[in-house]
Amino acid sequence: MYSLQELEQAKEYILEHKIHSVEVGFADINGSIIGKRLPSRFLLEHLTSGTGLCRAPLTWDVQSEYFSTSSFAGFEYGASDMILKPDYSTLREIPWRKGTAFVLADLDTDKGQRIQVAPRQILKNVLERLEKTGYTAKVGSEVEFYLLDSNKKPLFGGKETYSIGKASQYSDIIEQIQNNLEAFQIPIEAVHTEYGPGQMEVILEFSDALTNADNTVIARNAIKEIARKNGMYATFMARVWNTESGSGYHLHQSLWTKENNGVSKNAFAEDKTILEQYSAGLLDGTRELMALCCPTVNSYKRLTDMSFAPTRVGIGYDNRTVSTRLVGYGNSTRIEQRTGAADANAYFLIAASIASGLYGLEQKLPAPEIIEGNGYFNETLPAIPRTLKDAAILFDKSEKAVEYFGKEFVEIFSELIHFDISVHDINVTDWERERYLENS
Repeated sequence: MYSLQELEQAKEYILEHKIHSVEVGFADINGSIIGKRLPSRFLLEHLTSGTGLCRAPLTWDVQSEYFSTSSFAGFEYGASDMILKPDYSTLREIPWRKGTAFVLADLDTDKGQRIQVAPRQILKNVLERLEKTGYTAKVGSEVEFYLLDSNKKPLFGGKETYSIGKASQYSDIIEQIQNNLEAFQIPIEAVHTEYGPGQMEVILEFSDALTNADNTVIARNAIKEIARKNGMYATFMARVWNTESGSGYHLHQSLWTKENNGVSKNAFAEDKTILEQYSAGLLDGTRELMALCCPTVNSYKRLTDMSFAPTRVGIGYDNRTVSTRLVGYGNSTRIEQRTGAADANAYFLIAASIASGLYGLEQKLPAPEIIEGNGYFNETLPAIPRTLKDAAILFDKSEKAVEYFGKEFVEIFSELIHFDISVHDINVTDWERERYLENS
């Protein structure tokens, strides 16, 4: 239900900013923003009604291939509609398209029931369960991507990590990304060059988990749009080239309590036991929920030893050679989960991480061993799944996934990743033709 105040604020915003069109969008199962563009006149006349759209986007693949057999969305069950209900707290004008605004939507059935398998709702449900423990989660997202020229080649060559000179050389596009995101109400901590040719990283400011997830999916879409307006491409594909660095999604997280005086405190800094239990839960859930953090066949091609991408499950203080890194002190005390690929759906990646940590709290798991030195070759540590097939096997039988995300979602997501595997398995690549065509 909408309050009178939020409806009045939405009307006021649209009129004051002379908005002529509003894009009502949501993240599909792959984390891409899709939706409908409405004349503001129509939206103002139907503020509480929302707009209808087929349920297929919550089940289809990255190319909108529709294969679902689920009762939620399958053709056998009519491929029903769902209703996009705008969350007007997310309404904001698109800075590079004056007069057009964007608003995120939650998803309802035609009977007004909230759809539980929607990505945003999956995260909301996990956060609601976390709040019952007395904690809230704050997260920060670091997402890598490649900037490509009009021929889809890297914008610049070589490894130019943290290069001020290279960032200055391409300051026009970098400033557009930074300034437009800030103007789009997406606070940015930094934008910098990364470990591959043309590779960048955008760091979104630490915030509550839902806001950060919202901002991450919007930012990814925005960066791609800004690049295209400049005759370039931005890609969040996990591994674009065989010999160059992959693109990851590193998630920083901490739990917070609200004291009687209204001041929030970092629970990880205040209570070592909470930090240890949450850390243990993160490690415990890493392997079986890996498919949510690396959802495509390509995601796993960045997971190689000595690459800054993790290959083993472990935790260490400021140690980038394992899956999980402890960082900071005092109120900055946090955990960085390094397993995510840049192509992950932010809602799922954040939900998987927090659900795993929550499991550690609920089960009161014992403190994990702190790993020192190079974790890549520490054979006492469990190996991270190195293919989507391996991750799918673990996800399919994960009781934790069913417990925190629901059986229906697990079935839908499992069907998605198995479809991605099946398409990959029958695809003949250029590498295969070059290797076998004349030699077989």
